[in-house]
Amino acid sequence: MEEPMDSGAPQTVKYDPKSETVTLPNGLVSVAGVTVVTGGAELSCGSCMLAFGVWGTLVGLSVVSVGLWDNSTHVNSGLSHLLALGLVLLLTSFSLVVVIFFLRFLMKQRRMAARRERAEANLVLVNDYAEVILKRVTV
Repeated sequence: MEEPMDSGAPQTVKYDPKSETVTLPNGLVSVAGVTVVTGGAELSCGSCMLAFGVWGTLVGLSVVSVGLWDNSTHVNSGLSHLLALGLVLLLTSFSLVVVIFFLRFLMKQRRMAARRERAEANLVLVNDYAEVILKRVTV
């Protein structure tokens, strides 16, 4: 028979980056286990977000066009609700696409810098004046 949990006791969740495990108050859950359960869906978030952003931009464009048509046929003294909704949707989804491309650009720059550092790590002697590699480490 289980004893009742004390509601006043603090519940702590700890993450160990070395073993990639999350320790919960009632047990141990592995981060790799989450990947197995979800089928790796959390690893493709960037691709999904890009698709949602592109489709949202297309839907936003169509809603804005219908809103403009609605606004022109019914001569109102202001912005129609449909046009306002379309503009909000269009701006939100387009900004999402821009942010995703910016983050991908930053990640590409970071990967290129890491490759450059790895390539330069095996250089021993470099003539800076002539920019010639004099000696390489071969392992």
